[in-house]
Amino acid sequence: MAGIGKNLANLFKYRFNLDSEKAEENEIIDAIKKNIEFKGTNLWTLIFAIFIASIGLNVNSTAVIIGAMLISPLMGPIMGIGLGIGIFDFELIKNALKNLFIAVVISLIASSLYFYITPLQEARSELLSRTTPTIWDVLIALFGGLAGIIASSRKSISNAIPGVAIATALMPPLCTAGYGIGTGNFYYFIGAFYLFVINCVFISISTFLIVRFLKFKAVQHVDKTIASRVKKYVLIIAVCTILPSIYLAYRFVKQEIFTQNAQNFINKEVKQQDLFIIDKTINANTKTLKLVIYGERLNDSLSDSIIAHKRFYGLKDADISIQHTLNSDKKLTDLREAKANINAELENQLIEKDDKIRSLELKLNAQLQTQIKDSLIYNEFHALFGKTKELLISKTFIHNEADTKDTVVFVYYSEDKHSHKINEIQLEDWLKVRMNTKNIKIISK
Repeated sequence: MAGIGKNLANLFKYRFNLDSEKAEENEIIDAIKKNIEFKGTNLWTLIFAIFIASIGLNVNSTAVIIGAMLISPLMGPIMGIGLGIGIFDFELIKNALKNLFIAVVISLIASSLYFYITPLQEARSELLSRTTPTIWDVLIALFGGLAGIIASSRKSISNAIPGVAIATALMPPLCTAGYGIGTGNFYYFIGAFYLFVINCVFISISTFLIVRFLKFKAVQHVDKTIASRVKKYVLIIAVCTILPSIYLAYRFVKQEIFTQNAQNFINKEVKQQDLFIIDKTINANTKTLKLVIYGERLNDSLSDSIIAHKRFYGLKDADISIQHTLNSDKKLTDLREAKANINAELENQLIEKDDKIRSLELKLNAQLQTQIKDSLIYNEFHALFGKTKELLISKTFIHNEADTKDTVVFVYYSEDKHSHKINEIQLEDWLKVRMNTKNIKIISK
């Protein structure tokens, strides 16, 4: 038995040994330190990644968001913090924190500006998924950070680093926080920024744990009291970061259980009754289920019977309401009455339109008659008094000093050099008879 245990221990050590391909300690530290500073290339890369991630979130493109995560240099200062804690390099911790703060501020400003000016203001699924972190996000950040620092400590370049960047997703939650600022949505900002903090804290803790496991040398002598205090602070920060995510995970699980129970209730109690679901609304937050159902047998008694079975599906406290569609003689009668009312209203509208058409036809006929009469008067004028250069004969109203209106026939004409002189006395006498009025106003030119 002792031999078997020893063989298993040797096999375990061989398979899980992290020292076999480990790079030199100084090389690992220098590589991490190199990616901490945000200036020049790193800074511009960060800014471009911010805008790419913001656009990806805005148009709900997973591929674009993944691209932004791959080029984002945010992992550098976060791993630098964990490394600094692991080797007790307090200057490195300060430098990494300072650069992480700069990166966060720049990211928030750029993403807030983008979401403030973009015409697409709707929060899509990719963005919403970054506003409610849970304990699973903590585990992703922890294991992702462990994979990242182990890959960074190898001699050969590993493809784990891009995978860690995608899995831990540092850039999208930071840009989502910028969306919260740009659109004035404080809830989105808090949720997304909390997810970013989770990723930062647990990637740093992962780095700290592997650095201590690999027994990196401390840059300075640290007594046991300080070392113990550092570990205690790390534990406190980890616990404080985890607690809200546990509550959010608990709430998320309850909502998922309610949604699943509601769906089971619908499948077994409604669909098996040969009833057809027209619409359904499941709200896990308020524990409500609203159904719009059609069925020949559906009535209030059957609805009450269906709702009474909710206790068998973990929905005892749920508020379930069933709305009937047309399925009874009364409702069919109501439909016929409504249809008759609509037809009556349409018939009234058609009658009104016919009346308007007749009225317009009468007005049009009157205008045509007037035009015919006017044409006859002009022809008679030319026959009696000859051609004129310009001629206007119109019946109109004129206001007098007593503020009353008199009907007047207004005549205006102009003669050219070939026209013979018109006798206006004869013209006035003719118009009085022809237009049946005594008021004649003649103007000539």
